Amino acid sequence: MATIVTMHQPNYLPWPGLFSKIKQSDLFVITDTFELGTESLTNRNKIRTNTGWGYITIPIGRSIHGTRICDITLPQESDWKKLHWTLIHHNYAKAKFFDLYQDFFRHLYETDYKYLCHINIDVIKYLLKCFNIEIPMLKASDMDIDSSLQKTDLMIALLKKAGADIYLSGPSGRNYLEIEKFSQNNIGLKFFKYSPPIYEQRFPGFETNMSAIDLLFNVGPQACEVITDSGEIED
Repeated sequence: MATIVTMHQPNYLPWPGLFSKIKQSDLFVITDTFELGTESLTNRNKIRTNTGWGYITIPIGRSIHGTRICDITLPQESDWKKLHWTLIHHNYAKAKFFDLYQDFFRHLYETDYKYLCHINIDVIKYLLKCFNIEIPMLKASDMDIDSSLQKTDLMIALLKKAGADIYLSGPSGRNYLEIEKFSQNNIGLKFFKYSPPIYEQRFPGFETNMSAIDLLFNVGPQACEVITDSGEIED
C-alpha cells in the first residue's frame, strides 16, 4: 500500500486545515529546517475575540527572518507567555469545552522553553492527540539532509528519506512546486482540498480559519469528526 507523506512548518497554534491534511496521510514531516518567511505563521495565529478576531504573536523580531525555524530562540523575558494565556483565557474561558483542555495550555505557558519550534511541536502533538490522529511524525532536523538543497529538491530529499510513495501537498503547492521533479523521482503528487467547517463559536457570528484551539474549545471531542470531514485528497 502506498505511503502518503505530508509536510509542514511547525506553526504556532496551527489552523484546523493542517490537522485535516495530516489526517489524510500516513506520516507527517515537520519541516523545522525551513527558513522563516516574512509572512510566516510560525510565531503567530488567529484567535476569536468579541470584536471578530486578532493575532496572537510571539515577539521574535523582524531581524530573525531567513533563519532556520529550528534555530530560532524565544524571547528571554516571559511577558508574552503571560499575555498569551490571558488572551486565551479571556476569550475562551466561557467556551463549552474550555475546561477540558485548559490545564495543558496553562502548563504550556508556565514551561520554560528555549526554542520556538519546541513549544510549537508540543502544541501540535497535543492537538493531534485531541483530534485522535495517530500517525508517525518526523522532524527534518533529525533526517540528515544535505543543507545546500533548496525548495523542491529539499522536499524530494525529505520525502525519499521518509519513504514516501506519494506527497500530499496543500493547494498552494501548485504555485511553487517544480511538479515534474516528483515523477522524475518516482514520487506521486496529490493535492489536498480543505473545506473550512462552520461551527458555533464563543461569540456571535462566525470567523473562519482561526487557530485549531478555537475548534477544540468550542466543539470538544466532536472536533475529531469535523477534522475528518473537512478535507479530502483531490483526484
